[in-house]
Amino acid sequence: MRCDHVKRLVSVAMDDPLARPLPDDVAGHATSCPSCRAFADGAWRIRKASRLEPAPAVPDLAPAIMERIAAEQALRTRPGLSLGRTRSGRAVGPARPLRRAVALGLAAGVLVGFVLTGGGILLRRNAGSSALASQIPSRLVAAAEGLSGYRATFDIVERDFAPAVPRRTFVAGVAFRAPEDLKVGVRDTTRYPPGPWTPNDLALITNGRTWVATGPQPCPAGVPAPCPEAPPAMQRVVHRPPFDQSTPMPTDTIVPMTVLAAAERVHVIGPGRIAGRAAIGVGLSYEDATPLLAYLHFLGAWRPFYPQDRVVVWLDRTTWFPLSYQVYPAPGAERARSAAQAGVGKERPSRPVFSATVRSFSQAVPPKTLFVPPSPSSGAWRPSFLNEGFADRPLSDLGSSDAPPSPVSTGGLRPVRYGELPPTEARPYRETEIAYANGLAWATVTRVTGWTERSPFGVGRFAQHIRLPGGRPALYEPATSSEGRRLALHTTEGEVLVATNLPLARLERLAASLPVHALPEPRRWRVHRWSGGVVEDGLTAEVALRRAEFDTLAPSWLPPGYRAATAELVRTARVRGVTVDYRRPAAELDGVGLLLYQAAGQGLSPPTSVDEQSVTAAGVPGRWSPSSHELEWVSHGIYRSLSGPAFQLPTLLRVAESLREARAR
Repeated sequence: MRCDHVKRLVSVAMDDPLARPLPDDVAGHATSCPSCRAFADGAWRIRKASRLEPAPAVPDLAPAIMERIAAEQALRTRPGLSLGRTRSGRAVGPARPLRRAVALGLAAGVLVGFVLTGGGILLRRNAGSSALASQIPSRLVAAAEGLSGYRATFDIVERDFAPAVPRRTFVAGVAFRAPEDLKVGVRDTTRYPPGPWTPNDLALITNGRTWVATGPQPCPAGVPAPCPEAPPAMQRVVHRPPFDQSTPMPTDTIVPMTVLAAAERVHVIGPGRIAGRAAIGVGLSYEDATPLLAYLHFLGAWRPFYPQDRVVVWLDRTTWFPLSYQVYPAPGAERARSAAQAGVGKERPSRPVFSATVRSFSQAVPPKTLFVPPSPSSGAWRPSFLNEGFADRPLSDLGSSDAPPSPVSTGGLRPVRYGELPPTEARPYRETEIAYANGLAWATVTRVTGWTERSPFGVGRFAQHIRLPGGRPALYEPATSSEGRRLALHTTEGEVLVATNLPLARLERLAASLPVHALPEPRRWRVHRWSGGVVEDGLTAEVALRRAEFDTLAPSWLPPGYRAATAELVRTARVRGVTVDYRRPAAELDGVGLLLYQAAGQGLSPPTSVDEQSVTAAGVPGRWSPSSHELEWVSHGIYRSLSGPAFQLPTLLRVAESLREARAR
């Protein structure tokens, strides 16, 4: 299900919930998809500000959202690896575990190397690591573009799944054949105690057009393991659009493209030699590392992780494939408290709670026959079926007038699929799409005709206005957990959307080479009037704060990598409000970033959750809502709030303390 369709239906349902309730599948997607959930939350924020409707129920996000710690303590990891050899006998990685531990020291904005001494850990600055921080992204892209095939086996250890099962083990196999063939098999090798324990045996296979996942259903929310017995599930999607992110190919385990390859620089721990093979250690938060585990978490029951948990990834210096990665619990009382609420006991930040280690890998291209999806009748699964409706056309038709515009410069990407999504009652417009690929790198160009919505196609209200090389106007959104990086163009030939897993600079060059005449965004897309007031979005932070009709503040400190992207103004009979979205340009996997909302004529609304706490924010009494990860306070008659799925109280308090005058009245 495509996010742009869901967002439109959510908006319609909010306007008239009784007459136009959301279908079950749309409601389920809107709840589980971070991008669509953020859209719905933002729409409710407008209604809350204008007091047109009561605030909606706040979902319980506490088990999945934990504290962000500004200064993180040192972690320890033991990257023991055991890799195999190719048929030619060439070693493809370490053959024995390291005897000594390496330490991870990650402080915000600081890149450090590491050395070990007999007396403990000595952190030092490393000029080589600093240089690699800016080189690794481009090397990852080069590795992805040169990859035609891949097969690997991972040994996996998961801790603290349940009190009766403190340790689980798995063997996972991954196979890839460019451009869209992928197969994942997960075999549960855990010895469970007596009782209704279901082995976490999973399979995912796609040939691009058909996508099939099989395995146990995830445990219901709030239900501890063992889950209630249920028939194993088969999720089957046919006529899938190319590189559809709602039915993804979790290839970041091969080359981490979503975050690492698109970043300006990465957090390098330092170089090391693992059983005689050069490797580079990279550190990141679990929030950013979730694509690495996507090849496991499409089905089945797994222990919870938290956005601020730390992940250590060891990249092979020759192939740049991840050789191993470990997840470490974030320190802090809030993380421990929320973990306990989810049934997880006390966990030491120095011990990994999850580790995956490559046993063997090969770049030999697997045969096409390996990627044949199973039929619905080939097992005891309870099947669910979805026809996405994409109709493939021959690539020889690309020159026709119906095809989307073809970029003059694709940067080495070649056309691999072309087709259309015909109009339906829920999608009353025509959508044609061309997909380009080279190895793991891909891009799609979509053109929509018959578009009548008062919003751009394919991006949301917080899309950022940018100028492409050559001066064309476009709207940009970073990658999320369910979408690639996107650029939307309003043209005389229809609405054009360009999406990719490549870095922003490559996306801009590709979009700039399209033979189209781009137009400025229509004013009716930015200014939305209704009986209660008006909302104007698509503004820069500077313009929005300047035009606000009250004294506004702006942060003098933000988490590393975050910057103001876009803003909106809200005006009702009683409320004047401004929202600024701060985010990272490469990827914001929660689809939101950090939202700063300020309003005159608005106070703290009645509590909506039993877990709300009284705190001091920016020197005045305030309120912290862990379940909605929102910090609120009122100062000098102005209501302010800071919120974002990736952030918890320590970071939000630091941002609040840094607020300075942005505009004098």
